[in-house]
Amino acid sequence: MMMKVFLPFIPVFFVMFSGTALAGRTLYVSTQGNDNFPGTEAKPFRTIQQACDEVGAGDTVLVKAGLYNEQIYVENGGNEKSGFVTIQSEEPGKAVVSAKGLNTKRDHNIFCIENKSYVRITGFELRDLQVNDGSGIRVEGAGSHYEFRNNKIHSILGKSAMGITIYGVNRTRPVSNLIIDGNEIYNCDAAPSEALTLNGNVTDFQVTNNYVHDIRGVGIDFIGGEKGIVKDQTKTARNGLCRGNRVERVRAPYGGGYGPGIYVDGGSNIVIEGNSVSECDLGIEVGAENPGVLVEKVWVVGNIVFKNDKAGIVIGGYNKARGRVTNCGIYNNLFHGNTNHERAEAEIWIQWAENNSFRNNIIIGRSAGRTKPLLYSENKNQANDLNYNLWYHADGKYSFVWSGREFDSFEAFRGRSGCAQNSIKGSPRLAEDGRHVLPGSPAIDAGDPAMAFPGNAVDIDGKPRVNNGRVDIGPVEA
Repeated sequence: MMMKVFLPFIPVFFVMFSGTALAGRTLYVSTQGNDNFPGTEAKPFRTIQQACDEVGAGDTVLVKAGLYNEQIYVENGGNEKSGFVTIQSEEPGKAVVSAKGLNTKRDHNIFCIENKSYVRITGFELRDLQVNDGSGIRVEGAGSHYEFRNNKIHSILGKSAMGITIYGVNRTRPVSNLIIDGNEIYNCDAAPSEALTLNGNVTDFQVTNNYVHDIRGVGIDFIGGEKGIVKDQTKTARNGLCRGNRVERVRAPYGGGYGPGIYVDGGSNIVIEGNSVSECDLGIEVGAENPGVLVEKVWVVGNIVFKNDKAGIVIGGYNKARGRVTNCGIYNNLFHGNTNHERAEAEIWIQWAENNSFRNNIIIGRSAGRTKPLLYSENKNQANDLNYNLWYHADGKYSFVWSGREFDSFEAFRGRSGCAQNSIKGSPRLAEDGRHVLPGSPAIDAGDPAMAFPGNAVDIDGKPRVNNGRVDIGPVEA
């Protein structure tokens, strides 16, 4: 195979507005209030909806602790001059909004925002929505500058019952400048959809530090090319960052169970960095379900992906009639124990994908009955490159399938595949925490010497990515 030169990890750059809004009014909501009151602290409103009807750019709705049985349509947004409309729990997590017993055939979401900008929702517990296609928080249409922080969203049940949903359905104007940070989303019947999804014409986003767990369906998803969202297939979820999230126990109750914890399905120019994904059907997937969609410039860097049922990472369209994945980089990840399940496919599973680079990864397999391959590349001549990786099978049972050809030893794979000449075999000597390596590990200073990470690149612990002049293999720089 001809060696190809791949770009190093290049983060996306965009400006996010997160400053303090200009001084505006504060409207108060309390379970002891009345919607005929003026919304002052002494005489608060009774419902969040009433406050949202009254609020203007730069204003804050401050919701006191208590249980609010309602669904809220955010009628008013902010603007660049006056700032955000902020809807906030006065005490984080103490204002609970429940849709229990409400007519969800008419209103499908707990918070709904359509074609508004500069909206911030923070600190709520949102729960008890029984629905067919609805969300705890949903944005639809077009608009810019949203922040959804530190909310707990759970017990969203039914079908396509999601946590946070962003639908960019306007062909010419995107949903842009979006921060989704520090939320916990769990116990959602997201199937056949996703717990946290950005779909369609969505750009310039940060999805960071969220805890997504115990989901039926897919965990975090960045989508493009899906019918019924936006007709232009180039208007996909793009130019974004997915960092520091923890995703656990995401499984799809359909199609044999192939729900990924983190999924790029048609999105492009996205960094998936420093996440932890475990006990899902699939760990991380970079795919293209929809025909004609080309996924490129997705960088999967420094993630820890372990104990998932069927694969650590999957890349490519799942058959010839689907889309393609090209020019993506899978760098410095740890894939560990994703072949222990009896229905496992592989630690690394390559479908219809070409011209992608896998560098500086630690791949550790374990057996469950018959040996599962560490690598399964099912299609021929796709020119993917897997070099400077560390491969280890804890039970000594090595198996690789490359371009449809099976090798039963690491030496045969490295010698005949033409794509792994500088890869190494052996125990990475992981510490008890399952993420750091011990002194003397063969992973130290063994990464690709040509990898030119930018000067501000850091490992999963926040330390400089390059030490002693050369990058390590794996997510942590020793």
